[in-house]
Amino acid sequence: MPQNLDEAVRKADVLLEALSWIRQFRGRHVVIKLGGSAMEETEAIRSCLTDVIFMSTVGMRPVLVHGGGKAINAAMTKAGIQPRFVQGRRYTDDETLEIVAQTLCGEICQGLVDEITRQGGDARGLNYQTLNCLMGQKLMLPVENGEPIDLGRVGEVTDIDRDLLLMTCREGVIPVLPSVALDESGPS
Repeated sequence: MPQNLDEAVRKADVLLEALSWIRQFRGRHVVIKLGGSAMEETEAIRSCLTDVIFMSTVGMRPVLVHGGGKAINAAMTKAGIQPRFVQGRRYTDDETLEIVAQTLCGEICQGLVDEITRQGGDARGLNYQTLNCLMGQKLMLPVENGEPIDLGRVGEVTDIDRDLLLMTCREGVIPVLPSVALDESGPS
C-alpha cells in the first residue's frame, strides 16, 4: 500500500477503536489533570491538547485542570526565593503565593488557552484573575503527636462554581483551571 493509504488506514483504526469510548462519554464531563513531567514536554502538551480538542469536538465536555510545580520553582529561583517543603508539600507564604498565582494563572493557564485556540479549539481560563471557579479553605496537615502543621497559604478546594463550569461547557468552550482557589482572604 502507498504510504498515504497506510496512514489513512491507521487513523481509521484509531477512530474505530475510539468509537465505543466516544459513545460512552458523549455529553459527559471529563476532568483531565495536566501536570507533572508532562508540563515540561512541549510536544506532549500539544498532543494532549489535541486530544482534549478532539474530545470536545465529538461531544464530550472536557474540563482541564493543571498544575505547574517545576515552573513555579523556576519562577521562585528567578525571584531569589528558595522553595520550602513540609512533608512533601510546598510551604506558601504571601510572597510565594504571588509567584505561584502569577505562574499558574497568568502564564501556564493562558499558555494552554492560547495553544488550544491555536489548534482550532475554544478554551477559557477560569481563575481568580478572570472568572473564578474554585473556592477553598486553609489546609492543615496532622502530625504524629496531633499538632497540626501550618503550610501557610496552601488550601484545599471546598466548592466549585458549578453553574459557571456547566455554562462554559454548554457553550462548547473548554474550561482551563489552574490549581489556585480563592478563600475568604484571597488566592490559596
